[in-house]
Amino acid sequence: MSIYLNEKNPGKHPPFDDASPDIVEYVRYLEVIAGKSANTAFSYYCDLRGFSRFMKRRRGLVPADAEMKEIDPKGLDTAFWAEVTKEDIYEYLYFLNRECGNKKSSTARRLASLHGFYDYLVNQVNKLSADPTAAIHPPKQDKVLPKYLTAEQSIDLLESTQSQSDFPERDYCMVVLFLNCGMRLAELVGMDLEDIDLENRQIRLFGKGHKERMVYLNDACMEALQLYLRKRNTMEGLSPKEKAVFITRRRKERISNRRVEQLVTGAMKAAGLKGFSTHKLRHTAATLMYQTGNVDILTLKQLLGHSSVSTTQIYTHLQEFQVRAAIEENPLGSVSRKKASLDTTYAETGEREDTISPEEENNDAAQPMEAFTGAAQEGIRSGISEMTSPNPTEPVQKNPCNDKN
Repeated sequence: MSIYLNEKNPGKHPPFDDASPDIVEYVRYLEVIAGKSANTAFSYYCDLRGFSRFMKRRRGLVPADAEMKEIDPKGLDTAFWAEVTKEDIYEYLYFLNRECGNKKSSTARRLASLHGFYDYLVNQVNKLSADPTAAIHPPKQDKVLPKYLTAEQSIDLLESTQSQSDFPERDYCMVVLFLNCGMRLAELVGMDLEDIDLENRQIRLFGKGHKERMVYLNDACMEALQLYLRKRNTMEGLSPKEKAVFITRRRKERISNRRVEQLVTGAMKAAGLKGFSTHKLRHTAATLMYQTGNVDILTLKQLLGHSSVSTTQIYTHLQEFQVRAAIEENPLGSVSRKKASLDTTYAETGEREDTISPEEENNDAAQPMEAFTGAAQEGIRSGISEMTSPNPTEPVQKNPCNDKN
């Protein structure tokens, strides 16, 4: 049996009972006590069911050649979890990497599920005395520059929603909100009419962990919302009790996450945009606001509903032209070399193209440094000396383990 979230009601789901009792109790704890979202609880639930299947096969409770998806994750008691060792955890992480092909981020998420589960058993309900995951750290994550749409590509996408959709008012409005407010997919789908305050130009959103925040509506959002709501409220067959903002055209009910993703993907394809997901629209909004709207990182954190500013920092990467401009602004960027003073022909062959006196050479070497004094001058000199190898034929060695970016 599989358990799936109800996309039309993101905060609801069928009972989680396709796992051992300890896992079921832990997931209920996550939602009721810890205040995690249904989506987060569901993800942890799936991770722990997967670990249950792995441990059943590892302990020989099922045939060694049994397919993982065919293994029943139920039937494991507290005594079984107490027998799990650190070696079992490492073997599981190895299995995720080698056999399942999980990325480092996926492996880290599954390890976090185990950390939380054992913390619950040891510290919250005192069912166990030891935590085998306590000293195990997640794999170091690769630093990948996220993708986002440029302003021109965003406009192309908006135009595509108007020309390629059978419900252009709705689809255009959804993309406008994504690009201007930076909201998550679940936040947009879960919006109700009572959450919109057109008079004060704001929307109330419920983010991860049932966190509430207010998002301001600019002119583009106001125009798109008013256009769509007029169309929505005059749709034939729409129940007056339907409170969802975005609804399907045929059934007149709340649109699902999957349907929104299909619509956005179709509009992107029509606009000639490849390699972008619906979530990239949130990243696009954050990036454009940070780069062109003079928005500081703390304001961006509040707008996006992040718990930690470290999460927001992924949205503050610089565009290529900004990096190029920063290099161009370097005060040494316009300094040209003195050919004679830097010529090493004489040292190697005994010949030089020009002959200058020591006094002239000293004067030439000092000219580029006249603009710098004190510690700045010393720092530059020190850096140059450190980059000079005592043996001209021996290259400067780089530390292959240095991963500072």
